[in-house]
Amino acid sequence: MKRSTLLIAAGVVLAVSPVVVVGATAMGLTVMSAAIVPAPCATAGERTAACTDEAPPTLDPAWNVAVPNTADGIGGQAALAAATAVGRGGRYVAEGNGPVDFDCSGLTAWAWRQAGISLPDYSYSQWDITARISREQLQPGDLVFWFGGDVHHVAIVVTADAGRVRIAEAANPGAGLRVRDLGDSWDQAYLSGYGRVIHT
Repeated sequence: MKRSTLLIAAGVVLAVSPVVVVGATAMGLTVMSAAIVPAPCATAGERTAACTDEAPPTLDPAWNVAVPNTADGIGGQAALAAATAVGRGGRYVAEGNGPVDFDCSGLTAWAWRQAGISLPDYSYSQWDITARISREQLQPGDLVFWFGGDVHHVAIVVTADAGRVRIAEAANPGAGLRVRDLGDSWDQAYLSGYGRVIHT
């Protein structure tokens, strides 16, 4: 069976591409053990490590994990889109809205557009239109916000399992685009809250 799958190795998104599923499912995550098929480049000038003209990376199958779908599947689609964008190797660019280079709200808005839902392209506007939820309620596709009333940083939840939450974010020009665990001392100091995209 072929499935579009996010592949993560030691906390780094390596690729998103069709793979043959030959692993087992545990705790809602599908463990993969198959070769990666590189994704096609969107344009001739696109800078990406996952284009068809690049050789696929060699991966330890024990590290390969699929993004689980949420109950309706749409949040999982947005999470997968965000992880795909990070895996392309783009840059943080102020007011960037994809498909390769992003700022924080540009990445979250672009990811949700890939799932068919339009979000405003500003973190504070995304805060205003999402429903407040707790950390314990987080699931793929939910948004995480920082910096109090200004709410000038946002990221998207990629996985949430047994208290471990991983996010995709366009962090800043130095750190760029990345997937990381949520909950370090920086998060504890500046976290504003969590939001769920409401859609019909």
